Order: sequence, then structure tokens, then C-alpha cells
Amino acid sequence: MEKLELFNVSKYYSKFRALSDVSLKLFPGEVHALMGENGAGKTTLIKVLAGVLKADQINIKIDGYNSNINSSSDSKKLGFKFIHQELNIIPQLSVAENLLLNHSYPMIYGLFINWNKLYLLAKNALSELGINHINTRFKCAQLSSGDQMLVRIASCLVKDKHSIPSLYVFDEPTAALTIQESEKLFKAIENLKKKGAAILYVSHRINEVLEISDKITVLRDGRNVFSERTSLISKEKIIKEMTGRDLSESFPKRSVKLNNKPVFKIKKASTRKIKDINFEVHEGEILGITGLANSGQ
Repeated sequence: MEKLELFNVSKYYSKFRALSDVSLKLFPGEVHALMGENGAGKTTLIKVLAGVLKADQINIKIDGYNSNINSSSDSKKLGFKFIHQELNIIPQLSVAENLLLNHSYPMIYGLFINWNKLYLLAKNALSELGINHINTRFKCAQLSSGDQMLVRIASCLVKDKHSIPSLYVFDEPTAALTIQESEKLFKAIENLKKKGAAILYVSHRINEVLEISDKITVLRDGRNVFSERTSLISKEKIIKEMTGRDLSESFPKRSVKLNNKPVFKIKKASTRKIKDINFEVHEGEILGITGLANSGQ
């Protein structure tokens, strides 16, 4: 049975159509990727599911029962857990304290916090997701962005202990992560799948979506334009559905005449974070600088 069924979700701003008759189904133990260009309606749909925005029209079923989302409280009661790029953790607190935030800490004689038991409970929560490299005594400020993301996921699992499977929504979670950190995240998501969680994974990174998802739905201009099992889809097909154009049209060959003399030139630039950087920019040229998070851009 479907964990989540969405039908005919619509949201309008005056004459602007942010969402129009969007439908979606999530199954337990499945990663369903939601894709689309900027402005396609992904963020609006997430805000509707979170209860931050009220849809002008929506039909929703959870576990086969008709439901409503009119507030963030409704969303939480229905079992939605949101993991965003901006993490909802307190850097000054330890990993264990963040994991069990808003829970009753284990006490000694009702007077003192049993810190050893607290750290053990947190360690067990992380282990359930296959995360064994994080010291629960460390402050979250000491962790990398990727490990902070894993702590956030584990905290959802702790709060959801008695109602798994649940509904997890990952909103561009790898935007600030390195490849190694992303791989740890994917392993944690795989463990959530094994526990029966239904996962909506929002991203525009095609390669990672092809790696991690079971099904892909594409939004364009606020509408469903495509939905299929990931194993049956090519990268080129996804790009075409997202943009409405063929791949050859998305990356056309261009002939640009450049002035031989550069207008800006860097040679052997070095600081504490970069070493021996060289490049030059010519008139009429756009130079792109890219790299992984914390690469020195």
C-alpha cells in the first residue's frame, strides 16, 4: 500500500501558477526523486507538505486514509520529517544532546543527567543507520557538514522511534557536501529504506538521483510532466523532460571570438587554502570556477 498519495495539488499566486494538478505516490522502502529546474515547483510542493504554505487545492492520503495539511503541526502529526540544506541543529551542544533534544534525558535518581547512558543511546541511534564514526561526545560545531547532516537524520529517527515507517523529505541535501560526505549520506538513506521509510528526495543533480532513487518524477512549470522507474530512464531523457529540450539544444556549440590580450590574469596565486593557481580572462569570455565544497573557490 502507498504510504503517501497526493492528488491534484494546486497553488496559485494571483495569475501565476506555482503548482497545477500535481500528483505523487510514495511507497514504503522506496526513494522517490523529485526533479525539475529552478522555478519548476519543487520548493512550493515541499512547503505545502510541511504545512508552511496552504494549497489552493489538495487531496492527500496517508496509509490509505484521507488527511489534511493546514499547518506545520498537521504535517508533523502525519509523520513528515524534513532534512534541508540548512540543518536544524545546535552547534554548541554535543551530538548526543542534539539527537535527544526535546526528549527526556536519562536521569540518576531524578536529579542528575546520566551522561554515560545519554551517550550510549545516541550511539545506538547512529548505529541503526550504519553510522559508527561519529563521537557522540563531540560538539556538533566540531563536525563536518556531512556528519552534521547524518546527526540530523538520526535525530529524526530517534523522534520517530515508535512510528517507523515514516515519511522523509530530503531537500537538496548534498548541496554543500563533498563526494565522501555524500556517500555516507546515501548509505544512511539506504538504511532508512531497509527500515521501511518512504523517502522523497528533491534534487537537480542527475547523477546522484540515478544512483540513489527507485523512481523519478519531473516537474516543469508547476506540472507533472514525467514519472518512471529509475532503471528505465536515461540521463538524456531526464534532461529533456526537465528542460523541454533535447540535450544537443541544451549545450549548443558556440563560436566566440576572443581578444588575444587578457583583461585579467592570475599567475601562481597561493594562500593558506590555495596553491599555485593560474588563469586568465579575455574580453567577451565567461570563465567558470567550480569545485567541491571547501575546495578553495
